[in-house]
Amino acid sequence: GGAATLTVTTTFTAGDNNVFGPFTRTVVCPINLGVRAPIVFSVTPSDGNCAVPVQNLIVTGACFCLPNGAPGVTSAFAVEVGNPSNVINAIAVKNLSCFLVDAEFRFTSANAGRSFLIFLVGPGGTSRNLTSLPAGAPAGCPLGNEQGIQVTFTCNATNTPPPPPGPGPDVAVLSACRLQRSDTGVFTLRVTGSNFKTGALVTISGVSPKKVKEKDFQAGSNSFNTLILKGRVCGNIPGPILVTNPGARASAPFNCTERCAVN
Repeated sequence: GGAATLTVTTTFTAGDNNVFGPFTRTVVCPINLGVRAPIVFSVTPSDGNCAVPVQNLIVTGACFCLPNGAPGVTSAFAVEVGNPSNVINAIAVKNLSCFLVDAEFRFTSANAGRSFLIFLVGPGGTSRNLTSLPAGAPAGCPLGNEQGIQVTFTCNATNTPPPPPGPGPDVAVLSACRLQRSDTGVFTLRVTGSNFKTGALVTISGVSPKKVKEKDFQAGSNSFNTLILKGRVCGNIPGPILVTNPGARASAPFNCTERCAVN
């Protein structure tokens, strides 16, 4: 959205119908695209124990900023799938970047086993997360968001007591990420931190990479300080990274701002 300039350049070649010879004509037209609604790509985590006092969700997407760069997400809400009357508004929304928002919800244990569509709201309107096509929509138009994906958060069917406060002995800690590219053009993401255990589940913007390789073994804690992620990386960064050790809670989300080059 915002102000833009449309430039149209036409090249005329020499010919029987052109006595002037070859020339180029350029026309510049300023246009105002307006401010569009936020676009939601994913939510992390995608499920959880709703008996906890506050459910903290990291929402990834685009157009979270206004044309002047100011934060553009003003609120967030969740709508139960199949029951549009059950709407839960976020109690707090924090704009982390133009593609990352932190939203806090109180789902409560009353919503155990229910799934919710996640929406963000800004000056340009409400994000798209269709469950049915509106009147007049072309046939074959996808449901969900602009990518044809319904972005949801699901409350666990049974609510277990919340984990004790603090990081805990088996929770991974993330401190940095660095994108690397081989001579053959293959991208890998190097994630550093501490207490990465063998078999840990890793997600980037809610998506697991194809391969995870542990490095920098620490004998004292039987853990690793580095993870090398390969496959399904470029399509999900920038975005939050979570590492969940076997039998432990997920790490705190780490916002990786690396971005793959397009050439």
